[in-house]
Amino acid sequence: MGDSRPNILLITTDQQHANTIHALGNEAIETPNLDRLVDEGVTFGRSYVANPVCSPSRSTILTGEYPSRHKCWNIGVSLDENRPTLSKILSENGYSTALFGKAHFKSVLKTGSFEAPPHIHDRDFWRTWSGPYYGFEQVRLVHGHADESSSHGMHYGAWLVDQGIDPEKYFGPDGGHREGSWNLPEEFHYTRWTADQTIDFLKETKDDKPFFAWCSFQDPHNAFLAPEPWASMYDTDRLPAFIRREGEMSDKTSLHQCLIEDRFADLDVDVMQDPSHATAGIQCLGLTTPKIGEQRAKQWLATYYGMISLIDHHVGRILSSLDEMGLSQNTIVIFTADHGDYAGNHGLWLKGPLHYEDVIRVPFLVRWPTHFPANVRSGKLHSLVDLAPTLLDLCHIKPTSTMQGVSQAKTWENPSVPSRDWCLVENRAEPEFYVKTLVTERYKMNYFLNQNEGELYDLVEDPHEFINLYRNPAYAEVLTSMLKKMLDIYGPLEDPYPARESFA
Repeated sequence: MGDSRPNILLITTDQQHANTIHALGNEAIETPNLDRLVDEGVTFGRSYVANPVCSPSRSTILTGEYPSRHKCWNIGVSLDENRPTLSKILSENGYSTALFGKAHFKSVLKTGSFEAPPHIHDRDFWRTWSGPYYGFEQVRLVHGHADESSSHGMHYGAWLVDQGIDPEKYFGPDGGHREGSWNLPEEFHYTRWTADQTIDFLKETKDDKPFFAWCSFQDPHNAFLAPEPWASMYDTDRLPAFIRREGEMSDKTSLHQCLIEDRFADLDVDVMQDPSHATAGIQCLGLTTPKIGEQRAKQWLATYYGMISLIDHHVGRILSSLDEMGLSQNTIVIFTADHGDYAGNHGLWLKGPLHYEDVIRVPFLVRWPTHFPANVRSGKLHSLVDLAPTLLDLCHIKPTSTMQGVSQAKTWENPSVPSRDWCLVENRAEPEFYVKTLVTERYKMNYFLNQNEGELYDLVEDPHEFINLYRNPAYAEVLTSMLKKMLDIYGPLEDPYPARESFA
């Protein structure tokens, strides 16, 4: 008799805005397969990341820990391979574990790193190695974005060459700067490849052993480049208007103002320069609409939507494969993203330590037909730090003492029952520039450590975060209570302590 414990399929995207699913209210975008997940499962519309940057967020998903605990606090910092991970725990408890697509648990620019050049272009190595990696028994990896040189590395790059594709024709050292339509045929695109690897794994699954598979797409992260027909799918004149308001930066922090006015030199912050990306400001903080121009901004959004629709197409193929193999009824499917994108709102693009909802709130869909209700939308608070302990709970496995998230199992089963009343976001964008965000049912506070600045928003009355209440005397009591709440939160997060052996 086979193992009756649930299979787990985690599907993630990279840098996907929460408002990019048709069924959830965005009528401009076409996402029929994500719409299917919405119809067949539960949508949690208030799901937050623990950090709005790739490596820290992915490390939190894997460990159930905040970045201040697992120490992968930004890109360019590797996650300790000895930390307990969801994949390792599931593997030790009889699960087949696999990761397909983007990992980014290690530095991708440091020479000598496992996920950095020149190693990622060692075709012979990647043809013969498939794990283990961070607890995953089987991996097939790719990372990078659009036509960057790193995008044709790892398993995907070796596969491209084996298909007779010359990577230099479609990728290169100057990649990441083209926009719109990519001449790489869709059949060789890394999004299809990642889906294919996932489907092949599902076809090989055995009934006597449950699986945990992470399908990790690296789009719609910039650069905004897609193959046809996806690149031309959206008319720039039919896209939703950007969320912004004249003069909205006047009550914001100096970082907001210096970014939108392109005067980073006025900030007294030491930043790590990246010569390959020609950045001039704080880590991960992108360009602005005033900098790139209105028409280019609209084209970015159109291609961004096309990249999401391409992913949606392949999500549909994966869901169909589950159906064809009779796996759908006993497979927990989760769809989410590692972080969002400003996507032109407030005049901003990409991501960074300006914690608008655009970058810290992500889509979050769950489906398990035999256990979770269908076509339910919940406003209960979720955090990606909860993902590991929740999945272990649903598999009847005790989480490790290192995990700091809470189990959302009861909430997934009954979406009207909350499992938490706050979410915490940590973002050490630079060693000396640290932003902590606390989100409650109504309010959000962004506290800029050692900057004598901050933000406070009433998300009920001001969902677009136009009015900063941080220095408004009428909200002094609310601000004080939020600051005290954050202090109280960090007490338990310091656990576990070793047992006391004696009085002295």
